Amino acid sequence: MNPASVSNNFVDEVHHLRAAYEKQREATRLVPPAGRPVIDLAIDVVDGLTRYTYWYERDDSDSDAAEPQVVQLVDIPGTLSGAILRLDANLPLRQDSYNITGNDIRPLTSPPPLPDFHDDSEDLSDVLTTLPVVSVDPDRHFVKRGKYASEIRNLIACQGGSCPGTPGSPHVIQLLGKSCRDELVFEKLVPRYVLAAVHPFSTYKQWILQLVDGLRYLHSLDIVHRDLRIDNLVFSHDGSRLVICDLEGHWGNRHAPELSRLYTLETNWTKASDIYDLGMTIKGMIYGNTPITNVVEWAVPYPLDKVVEACTRVLPAERASLDEIRSILETLAVS
Repeated sequence: MNPASVSNNFVDEVHHLRAAYEKQREATRLVPPAGRPVIDLAIDVVDGLTRYTYWYERDDSDSDAAEPQVVQLVDIPGTLSGAILRLDANLPLRQDSYNITGNDIRPLTSPPPLPDFHDDSEDLSDVLTTLPVVSVDPDRHFVKRGKYASEIRNLIACQGGSCPGTPGSPHVIQLLGKSCRDELVFEKLVPRYVLAAVHPFSTYKQWILQLVDGLRYLHSLDIVHRDLRIDNLVFSHDGSRLVICDLEGHWGNRHAPELSRLYTLETNWTKASDIYDLGMTIKGMIYGNTPITNVVEWAVPYPLDKVVEACTRVLPAERASLDEIRSILETLAVS
């Protein structure tokens, strides 16, 4: 197949896949518009099975409007609950709170309360004193409140041990300093919404190569990102440069099958789990979105399917290395 044909077929296939997913997305009652607004979502493990608990706003017509509706779905592939989570079936039209485990639907007589929000932000006073003060220009700078000292340590390590320092990779965000209000200051780049458009195959290839290079640089410093996803990517204003951001190194994804689904910092994220997340991030780039649930099955168009497969093998030891992934990408034809 010639390069131009690959590129044209790729773009057509991305449009087709996005349209099919959008049809599922619009129809599911898990979330709006067909479903009720979600107040919160918790994911835990019960008897070795992953359970999703949704808290929904109630309609004004509901008799017990003060309390949210609670729906629990236990992920068992090939059953009703698994199909709902994969958007292949829909929630039943019920007003009560209930649990679906497999094909069994049971009312929840004592629905769990909404989770308490706990702000675990650290006191960054000491580490912030080491950063230079930047005169913030809203047109040039992005600022955010830091939460964890690990983020500042990781950022400084990526720029030669100082701030603003010298970036070791153009594909990892640079910390410029702090604002007069002790916010972290970065170059203002374009968020991931650039991915909403369908791009030529050559553009995705360029971005993924840059993503691999940025992740490879992090791993060379023994930094595990933990939370690699399209929400943590930004782009230059002309779209030519992809940059990895949000290096908190604290909470993270739990997509890789070897990771615990329990909400704990003892999850043992590794470079191999980052590579699994790389595969999931490539899917997100293709669809320009994040899936409604972690188990939504997104097909990947040729020829990027082989890259995603190499990243997302079940056994960590069998996943391709970043060097191998780069080699695969370099062989892919583009127009």
